[in-house]
Parts: sequence; C-alpha cells; structure tokens
Amino acid sequence: MKIREITLTAIFSAVLCLLSIITLPIGAVPVSLATFGIMIIGSFLNPKCAIVSVLVYIILGGVGLPIFSSFGSGLGVIFGATGGYILAYLIMAAIISITADKNKKHRKTMLLFSYFISLIVCYSLGSVWYRAVTQTPFKNALTVAVLPFIVPDLIKIFLAIITVSAAEKSVFKRSVSAHHKNSGVDK
Repeated sequence: MKIREITLTAIFSAVLCLLSIITLPIGAVPVSLATFGIMIIGSFLNPKCAIVSVLVYIILGGVGLPIFSSFGSGLGVIFGATGGYILAYLIMAAIISITADKNKKHRKTMLLFSYFISLIVCYSLGSVWYRAVTQTPFKNALTVAVLPFIVPDLIKIFLAIITVSAAEKSVFKRSVSAHHKNSGVDK
C-alpha cells in the first residue's frame, strides 16, 4: 500500500468508528449509520483498502474499543446476535468497491446497484446469523432483523449517493482549479 492509500484507509476506518456509534434503538437490532459508512468507504476506496478499513474497525471493536452500535464492543458483540451484520460489512465494502468503478460513465447507477446488492448480502448474512444465535424461527428473524431496516437503509442509500456525488464534484473542481493555477490559465 502507498502512503496515500494507508492514510485514506485509516481515515475511513475512523469515520466508520464514529458513524457506527450513532444509533436509533428500535428493538433487538438498532439502526446505526454503519451501513452508510460502508457505502462511503466502498465508493471511495479500492477493494483492498476498503476491506482493510472495515477490518480495522472490526478488530478495534473486537478488542474492546466501544465503536459498535450503541457504544458496544468486544468479541461478545461480534459473535453475538448482531455479529453477522458486522462481518457482512467486509463483504459489503468489497461489493461496493468492485462494482462502483466498473462503469465510470454510469457511476451513480453502479453505486445504486452496488448499495442494493450489498444490503441484500448484509440482510441475508445478518438475519441467518441472528436466527442461529437466538434460535428464533426464520420469520421472526426477518421481522426483527430485516424489515425495520428497509426504509432507514433506503434513506442511507439516498444520502450516500448525494454525499459521494458532492464529494466527487468538489474534488473535481479543486483539481481542475489547481490545474489551471499551475498551468497559468486564468478563470
């Protein structure tokens, strides 16, 4: 990894740590901004950096830093009822990162597609894990661990698209402005 990649990976790990503790407790599985953070990480980092960024987050939370939803931490959280979601973040980041750059001409469409697919993976792994740990029937697991999150996650998708688009426009404008400054072109 280059220094720039290491720096961005660390910054995005820190952002994920901060976003993950912001929660809305709605039941056994709280709504957090972690999936929004994963969408942003996958949108901006290459697959290797995205996975490492999320892995750093999981390791930090696993060793006791209170960065999981509602300030949770430890291996008990990772191997507990909501651990499937946390582990699914690795797959989500990879899916988004790989898919997001496949077609630069239709980037927003590819981002939307990758966000939806990655959330389906997260819901699937998370609810199967939740069912296995809590020994609840599959229907109850879906009711508790998937259905309450559909609308909040649609909102997160919308916000992620806006955030990524705004950031990319801002970076593009700055790089064009810097290029013009360096080449002696006045605006």
